Amino acid sequence: MPEQRNPYRAGRPWLRLGFMTIDGTVRELELVADTGSPGAVIVGETLFDQLVHDRVRDRPGRFGTHRAGWVRLYSPELALVEFVLGYGNDDTARTAGRSSLRFAGLVGLPILRLGEYGGNADAFWFRYPSATPPPDAS
Repeated sequence: MPEQRNPYRAGRPWLRLGFMTIDGTVRELELVADTGSPGAVIVGETLFDQLVHDRVRDRPGRFGTHRAGWVRLYSPELALVEFVLGYGNDDTARTAGRSSLRFAGLVGLPILRLGEYGGNADAFWFRYPSATPPPDAS
């Protein structure tokens, strides 16, 4: 079962995820894991422009207008290769970056719910469940 386990950074849970840019390169981003966020991923607007493959209607958010569009999540090591609805908002990205300058934004429930996630006193983890069913107990 593919898994990523990261020690908390500045007290925050986080994940390193890849996203394919419109020119086909993969950008690895460190993102605060926000289990209360309805957005799959929210990054700064300049980075969003590099990641968005197809724009959709912007949406209002707590930090103003969020530019919206389909971005390609590309983390094959976690079995995550698919398009997700992402957002660009500088204020949200800046807020995430207050904990650590390495945070490019946040990853929310739509991505976290693709697998299993959790944490303990030391680390936060995400894993993609195996497609193989458990052995029959009978």
